[in-house]
Amino acid sequence: MKTQYHVPLIVGALFLGAFTQLTAQEPAPAPAAPQGSDTVQGYAPPSQAAPAAPAPAPSGAAAAARAVPPPQTVAQALGFIDIIPVRSPDRIQRQLDIAKTNLREADANVAAATEAKTRTKGMIEVKKQEISTIDARIKLADKSKQETDKITLEAEKKVNERQKAFLERRGALHATEVDEAKAAKKLAEASTKALELEQQLAQRRASRSQGPTADPTTVLKQDEVIRELERKTLEAQQQQAQAQKDLAARDEDIVKRRLDLYQAQAAATGSK
Repeated sequence: MKTQYHVPLIVGALFLGAFTQLTAQEPAPAPAAPQGSDTVQGYAPPSQAAPAAPAPAPSGAAAAARAVPPPQTVAQALGFIDIIPVRSPDRIQRQLDIAKTNLREADANVAAATEAKTRTKGMIEVKKQEISTIDARIKLADKSKQETDKITLEAEKKVNERQKAFLERRGALHATEVDEAKAAKKLAEASTKALELEQQLAQRRASRSQGPTADPTTVLKQDEVIRELERKTLEAQQQQAQAQKDLAARDEDIVKRRLDLYQAQAAATGSK
């Protein structure tokens, strides 16, 4: 009867062992990620992750906003300007034509003033001889006790002396006119040179290589030529300004000489 009591215990032990074996074979559940953690659930290794979708191409406005402006040069940063303002070729050519016309006129004026000066100088020499002759006659009349002839000759001498003074002032005016014409010629020459240099500078500026395809070596050489032309043009313009200043002084001197001549002419005609 003892044996019958042990059978249920053996059967229960067998069932309990089988259940324990099945429980050990089941996989343990993955631990849950704590709240607030940066761990991403469902992460797959690179070899198994799905490819990312390509980003859409930026629009024109977005591309312009993201574009980085090109670096500024020293000239751009400091606000450099064209020392010689750019002028149209037509305007330069018109002024060049005027300067060449002034040069021809100045040559003609130099010749005319020189001729007038030489002619007046000859008239002054003649007048000096006339006065010298009158002086000799006055001495002879004084020696001969011819008082009437002496008085007449002395009056005639005064007239000739006033005429001589007029001629001398006229000669001084012609000499000043020669100087003024030479100054005008110098100004015309300086203006022609300055305008011709400016014309070459404008042509060089217009033909300068530009754009991203321009050869840097060629651009560097062209810029060197342009800078040299700018310097030469500025020097020529400085000479032009000085010549203009000299001409203005000659013009002022001519007005003064003409006023002196006016007074001498009035005296020579006896109206003063």
